Amino acid sequence: MKVSGILVLLILVLSLVSAGCTGTSPGAATPATTAGQTAAPDTGLAGQKAVARSIAASVDSGLSDLQSGLQDTSKKLSKTGLAGKEAEAALSENLLKYPFAVSSFAISKDGVVASAVPENYAGSVGENLSWQPQVRHANEQKVPVVSDVFAMVEGFTGVSQSSPVFSPSGEYLGYNDITYEPRVFIARQIAGVTVPDGYDVWVAQADGTQIYDVNGEEIGKNISTDPMYADPALHAVLARIAAEQNGTGTYSFYDRDWNRTITKIAAWETAGIGGTGWRVVVTKEAGIGEGGSIAPAAAATPAAPAGLATEARYADLTQFVENAAAYAKEHGKEAALKEFNDINGSFINGDLYIFAYDRNGTALALPYQQGVLGTDRSSVADPNGVLFIDRLKQVAADGGGPVSYIYANPADNYAEQFKLATVLPVDDTWFVGSGIYLPDVPATFNATERDALVLRVKEARQYAQEQGQATAVAAFNDRNGTFADGSRYIFAYGINGTTLAMPFQPETIGTDRTGFTDRYGVKVAAWEIAVAKSGGGFVYVDYYNPDTGKEGLKLCYVAPVDATWLVGSGIYTDRT
Repeated sequence: MKVSGILVLLILVLSLVSAGCTGTSPGAATPATTAGQTAAPDTGLAGQKAVARSIAASVDSGLSDLQSGLQDTSKKLSKTGLAGKEAEAALSENLLKYPFAVSSFAISKDGVVASAVPENYAGSVGENLSWQPQVRHANEQKVPVVSDVFAMVEGFTGVSQSSPVFSPSGEYLGYNDITYEPRVFIARQIAGVTVPDGYDVWVAQADGTQIYDVNGEEIGKNISTDPMYADPALHAVLARIAAEQNGTGTYSFYDRDWNRTITKIAAWETAGIGGTGWRVVVTKEAGIGEGGSIAPAAAATPAAPAGLATEARYADLTQFVENAAAYAKEHGKEAALKEFNDINGSFINGDLYIFAYDRNGTALALPYQQGVLGTDRSSVADPNGVLFIDRLKQVAADGGGPVSYIYANPADNYAEQFKLATVLPVDDTWFVGSGIYLPDVPATFNATERDALVLRVKEARQYAQEQGQATAVAAFNDRNGTFADGSRYIFAYGINGTTLAMPFQPETIGTDRTGFTDRYGVKVAAWEIAVAKSGGGFVYVDYYNPDTGKEGLKLCYVAPVDATWLVGSGIYTDRT
């Protein structure tokens, strides 16, 4: 994760950043590790301050928990040294305690990688990373530190949290670290806090770099250069947030759905250990009183027609998208985008609307969220961590097809619902798409379930890396073994699409499933392979459940074992 060669690190040079401007709702957060943190339900400014303090305390608790594990590992490395099997075992044992963590390295005082886990990062051992700011800083400080954010080759923003390692005689040897995505880590901590409805949360480093927002397009923004934050009043408030450890202020920005401009009241506190000073900012819309009512606000774009019915299904969604692609080819890009973005245009049809992106993930048409137009949304994840914009790009590049994800439904007050979308390329630079919402499909998964899923897959990956493919695949396919626990079974594919492990469907073993689709037409195996190639993550699958004998929606987590194969598992919506 912090290496050149197989993983070339691109360090972000970021300064003052966005206002966090949209934030999160509790239901959108990923799992929390901290329990018992509560905040007053008061909707006034005092309530906002209380929420900010509670979230800051929860973040500090999570960081401290990580630091405790790193320090325990440092004690072990003091005896074993930074390299070798014992050192790798110590790193692995600690890494598996934190499902959100990506990797763990032991780095010498000279900046050379001595050990790296999981094993698919073993190629980084021997790399000299002394040129990297976070490596240099950890070795200079020789104390527990949390780095500033840096760009990961996988496409997300990472943080390295580290603990120094000293020999029994007191000589400084280097440090061990854990790398994780701050967006995921902070969301977990927010989920452990009672956040009243109507409150949003965003988090920035003390230098202003935004490191958490439920809307991924804002993470990493630079307020001094990005035109999205050109308003002088917004600059002034953000400058205060960057400079002051706590305070309150007011600014104007889009709402969480990017649909209208509102006035926001902000209260912030500071969280962090190891030299970190993260500003935790809690906002609410001005006009929300003690009763929760909202004063009228001028819409930046018209609201969705009130009479839309999500049950109004369209038998031929593909035809609707094909018509849009044909329109774009006939009338040209500029005219087509104008039409697609027109709330009263010809491509608003019941609860269907056309969206469009360029091949880099920049939003070109979103009629009900025009505030986000022109921004790169590649890193946007849905509430379960599925990077659906990235998948839409991939499917469009392959000629088009369906993708499933959770998204705000403008026809239902922007409630997040399961959506089946279809995309088609217009040319080799951009694509169009649309989708139907399926509100009756339960697609929420709680913190405990997602944590258990990720840990199950990572443990299977470690087993595979330790035992080798042949032994691991045999164990995964053994219905009487520990890896075939009903619907929680482990599956495995070769990166080339060959099925290696599918314990309840042995007839699929050895077959190429690259083109396999679920009942929605989603190429699920191809999606899992693509996610594994990027380092691992979540996908949706509609698939056979051995516990019920029926097909059901499934949230899967996949991880690469090495460059040739992957392992995965899932949790079903019809779980008991």
